[in-house]
Amino acid sequence: MLASVVREVIAPVLRECPTECGMVSITEVEVTNDFSYATVFISSLKEPDLAMQFLKGRQQHLMRDLGKLYRKHIPTLRFRIDPRTERGSRIDKLLEE
Repeated sequence: MLASVVREVIAPVLRECPTECGMVSITEVEVTNDFSYATVFISSLKEPDLAMQFLKGRQQHLMRDLGKLYRKHIPTLRFRIDPRTERGSRIDKLLEE
């Protein structure tokens, strides 16, 4: 439930990422059992570090928006680059060779 609310709040902001990032998407949201943290895994086609920097800069704004939709307990948002997408790219390159 909370993971879907987090996704709903963050998804529109991804469209505001710098164009250098390429397409940025949320691959997964993990919420701790005590609801203190929500880890958002993202993938970016071109510049994942720039996308991370952008999202971390918007973290307080996103948490405030999350509080408007989910008032029970607002988790601290943590952003991580999804390592699965990088592994998939490496496998694709190996298969091409």
